[in-house]
Amino acid sequence: MKLEAGRVEAFLKDPKGAKVVLVYGPDAGLVAERAVRLVRAVAGGTDDAFRYAEISDPGRLLEEATAASLMGGRRAVRLRDAGESAVKAVERFLDEKSDTLVVLEAGDLTGKSKLRALAEKHSSAVAVACYAVDAQKLPLVVTERLRAAGVTIEPEAAAWVAAHIGGEDGTIRQAVELLALYAGAERKLALHDVSAALADGGEGSIQDAVDAALTGDAAGVDRAISLSYEAGVSPVALVRMFLAEVMKLRVIADAARGGSVAEAMSAARPPVFYKRQPVVTKMLALWSVPALTETIRAGLAAEVACKSTHVPDTAYCRQMFLGVASRARNAGRK
Repeated sequence: MKLEAGRVEAFLKDPKGAKVVLVYGPDAGLVAERAVRLVRAVAGGTDDAFRYAEISDPGRLLEEATAASLMGGRRAVRLRDAGESAVKAVERFLDEKSDTLVVLEAGDLTGKSKLRALAEKHSSAVAVACYAVDAQKLPLVVTERLRAAGVTIEPEAAAWVAAHIGGEDGTIRQAVELLALYAGAERKLALHDVSAALADGGEGSIQDAVDAALTGDAAGVDRAISLSYEAGVSPVALVRMFLAEVMKLRVIADAARGGSVAEAMSAARPPVFYKRQPVVTKMLALWSVPALTETIRAGLAAEVACKSTHVPDTAYCRQMFLGVASRARNAGRK
């Protein structure tokens, strides 16, 4: 069965009735994301070896897909880089009596693909296409998704975002989530806001302060924040840049749980600049996804506090950064 776009989200949450799901298309990030969501919907995650298997050899498909779940529950088998060589194995599995879900990850298959035809026509198989958003429509898509999050964005800012993130769905969603956070209480975004939020890397005291905090360098934090203040940077700007970095780090950390750190950094949009990969790798070793989520909450609270007239914003911001550095340092000692 060929799944219509409007039914994809509901199906990913509950792929009931399907034995085989082919997830394909040029948007590799979305293909991988949807494949993982299908696995989690059936097997609960990718950590249980009794209920989940990931393979790259179609020759192992039938053996893995017909294996019994020793601990109970429905199994999921994920075949990476599926191609025409998998057709016979998939056909044989579809004839078997098994409740295992087989998820096939593939690239951009043409209409002549036998694997795609099998998934679209068989009653127990489903084909899910993953295509990037057209470049001309991307500014409107960004604008609409931000509006749904309660944030307005200026047209030139939306155009800048579209030019820098590409049309992959996962990238768009990450960017929108980050921008919605960066918008803060004002819920408005101009060109300078989006360029600051989505810029990768960047030099100067602000980035130095953020990096020092997330790697546990208290002395570096104090020095960089002092330089930032001397340059006229406001505490709110510091906190917002910190939040933007932590948000990106959380996305990468979450992706790294299902694969390698290097792959997660490369898959990020924009990808982590190669010169920053060592420091980002160090951060990921110190921060878990739950810890990063808590830190985002602390950053949001700091932004609110820095905007309050009765709070010494420069001191509060410095203390927040030092507190983050202390937590990172303690994590490194464990």
